[in-house]
Amino acid sequence: MERTKTRFSAGKGFAIAIPFLLFFAGVFCLSMYLFQSVVEETAYFGLLVGESAPQEITDEDTGFTPGARPDALSRIPSVAYGRQFARLNVTWEDGGWDIVNIPVYLGSDKRILKKGAGMSFGSFFPGEGRCTILSAHVTRSFAELEDTPIGAIVVLETSYGPYAYRVEQKETVDGTDRRYMDAGQDADLVLYTCYPRDNNGERRTDRCVLRCRLVDGLEVTR
Repeated sequence: MERTKTRFSAGKGFAIAIPFLLFFAGVFCLSMYLFQSVVEETAYFGLLVGESAPQEITDEDTGFTPGARPDALSRIPSVAYGRQFARLNVTWEDGGWDIVNIPVYLGSDKRILKKGAGMSFGSFFPGEGRCTILSAHVTRSFAELEDTPIGAIVVLETSYGPYAYRVEQKETVDGTDRRYMDAGQDADLVLYTCYPRDNNGERRTDRCVLRCRLVDGLEVTR
């Protein structure tokens, strides 16, 4: 009888402990998620852990070769998810980005954005006559996006030829206003990243958005 009572007490104690264990497990998972978000969003984190400043990205690092401008473009070559299909540079009359030859990949998940800029699914490749939407981390490839003036030239050297765009609109929007990700908007190219760059360790909730118009590049002939 005494043994049965002891087993019952132990089982009851374990049942009581389960909610607490689940609670602490949830707190741990949430803490890890928030920590990862801070790592991605904080411009000064790299300095704290001794991470070196961004270096120039070269074609040797990515294995990418930009294509020459063709006489005509009948179709966009197939691109697998996660593969680089272009490189990006931004210049203006008396300046330009210090980070150059930014690799551009198909897709925009965290793994891709750690390597360079990503093209959002649902948007279109340069040359398709619709809106191309690119994003990158403000702590990495798009660190100078908010410093880019109206009139700057964005060049995308794709695997099937170069495309040049002129920045025509620049704005800061709330991150929950997803219209900047609409492929139907009146723009040929959209670049966006978190805002502001210097956030004093706080989470960034806004986005810096550049809308650009195509000034040179072949479109697919239908």
